[in-house]
Amino acid sequence: MINALVAGATGYIGIQLVKLLTKHKRVKIKYLCGDTSVGKKISSYDKYFNKYKLPNIVKFNKELLNSVD
Repeated sequence: MINALVAGATGYIGIQLVKLLTKHKRVKIKYLCGDTSVGKKISSYDKYFNKYKLPNIVKFNKELLNSVD
């Protein structure tokens, strides 16, 4: 299993990337990062994500990189 972090997860490209990663069987999205949307659910930006259990958005920091691939 690959643990992933998506920076800029609530922007257009970030949302498209998260959609692709949710379809990948060997990827676990561990962190969704954004600056202005900390604490929110990504499903508030796109209802597509309602069917997935995804982490809330957190502020990016370098320490998070230690726990992802």
